[in-house]
Amino acid sequence: MRKKLIMFSFIVLFQFTFSQESQLVEVEEFPVFPICSLVPLSMQNICFEETISEHIANNFVYPKAALDIRISRFPQVFFEIDINGKVDKLFAKASLVGVKFDEQEALLKANQIFEQASIDIINKLPLMKPGKVNGEIAPFPFQIPITYRLPRLSDNSNQVYPIDSVEWAPLFPETNDISSDESKSYFKKRIEDHVKRYLRFPRKSKNINDLVMVFVEIVVENDGNIYEITSFGPDEFRKEAERVVKKIPPLEPGLNNNYPVAVSYTIPVKFKRKK
Repeated sequence: MRKKLIMFSFIVLFQFTFSQESQLVEVEEFPVFPICSLVPLSMQNICFEETISEHIANNFVYPKAALDIRISRFPQVFFEIDINGKVDKLFAKASLVGVKFDEQEALLKANQIFEQASIDIINKLPLMKPGKVNGEIAPFPFQIPITYRLPRLSDNSNQVYPIDSVEWAPLFPETNDISSDESKSYFKKRIEDHVKRYLRFPRKSKNINDLVMVFVEIVVENDGNIYEITSFGPDEFRKEAERVVKKIPPLEPGLNNNYPVAVSYTIPVKFKRKK
């Protein structure tokens, strides 16, 4: 049985993505939190991730209105650290789980509760030293999914762990001769190989871009199955990415202290048009 560490668990995952133009050049310097100024340049991206994770944890509040009607939420927060080191172009999108709404208006209001809560967290970020691309100050766009998850009423086994925080990552069938430390990178590699094997660029797509990114968040439950899939991106590409993810076979569940646990992971899915 999983241990519930807090009243409601939350997950902070990072998948940083840059515009298509930025992908063609080398990223030299991440935006820098004031506390990260003394960290060596090569470690500043790690310092950024750790500090923003701590910031979210310190400012995380489960909306009372959502607690009262017992709904969970997976908002995706998008923002930019502009050339002045300020938060800019901030918005959030989310997908409700665990509840059915009969009216579209009620669904939209429920969405807005969590989207605003996530926006409030990011709006509290401090002024930063702006990032640089090839030595030039440049805006840096980010995407961060934040999970608001209620405990089940029937038990206390609702804790979900980010992939990098478990002792053993979920294992694909017939995985042998691998250590716990290697399991996380191996899991990510197997997911990447799986996506490359089955992914197809939508034939009838009218999208003019040669490169399209979709992000798919999955939760591998403590029985090794994937029951929750949340995606963000253009609709036709999301559907294809979800189709591919649903082909992942049942896995051996992740482990903490030799107990099976639920594990979350955000999969970056890259669509490239063949020329």
